[in-house]
Amino acid sequence: MLPEIQNNSYVVTRKLKTYKTNDIVAIKDHKIGMVIKRVKEIDDNYLTVDSINKQYSSITSEMKFLYDDILGKVILKLFN
Repeated sequence: MLPEIQNNSYVVTRKLKTYKTNDIVAIKDHKIGMVIKRVKEIDDNYLTVDSINKQYSSITSEMKFLYDDILGKVILKLFN
């Protein structure tokens, strides 16, 4: 099965005031750059994320991100 978003794909995001569990979001990580992840849990001002592609582990999975780190919710996927 192909991943939900493939490498080198383009996404369009929209910045929101709040996000929901299972939303796919773009996140700016200060160490590795931009990543696309699924929101796993919301706790006050933090979001815990999970990998979209379960076949691969990710160092950002289980990390907590501030709302300010979220660039936006993915609203459109364009495969390259």
